[in-house]
Amino acid sequence: MKNYFIFPAFTILFLLIACKGKKDVAKEKAKEEQPISALSIIKGQLNDIDTSLYEIKKFETINNVTDSTYLRRDQIRKIASPFLSLPDIADEKYYEKYTEDKLIDIEQNTLNITSISKSDTAEIQKQIIIVSISPTENSKVQSIFIDRYISKGDSTIEQKLFWVLDNYFSIRNIIEKENQPEKILTTKVTWQ
Repeated sequence: MKNYFIFPAFTILFLLIACKGKKDVAKEKAKEEQPISALSIIKGQLNDIDTSLYEIKKFETINNVTDSTYLRRDQIRKIASPFLSLPDIADEKYYEKYTEDKLIDIEQNTLNITSISKSDTAEIQKQIIIVSISPTENSKVQSIFIDRYISKGDSTIEQKLFWVLDNYFSIRNIIEKENQPEKILTTKVTWQ
């Protein structure tokens, strides 16, 4: 009679281990499909600028009039704050709310990773990360584009955020207020 209980106990133990293994595989697959964290790449770029000797310039365009100034390193994070205040769609609580498409451009030797929100009300509507792929070099992120919408009371701000790694970033704010003409403000920061 004792032998009858050993077989079901081993079977139950085997099934528990098998189910746990399936959960681990599902978690690993979800991590593989998780979008690239644009926010961590941008933070890395800012850390590089903080410790560099680059000459940093800011170009500001309002109503087609451009003004330029030199920046100190301690000023760049304040200007880059629209990037730093973004929700990280690679975070577990966000990435399931986005679809991701990958497209290889053979002529440009790039991989375009496009994440699009499943909701019309999400702050980040679209994120595109362009990765260079070369058979002779390591793959490297070239640029990041983020389309962001912010609603505040009677106004809407559409931000077009663009970051070219190791070169520049730009922020284009399109401000729409009720019963007022659209206002466009573009800020570009370069370093080399």
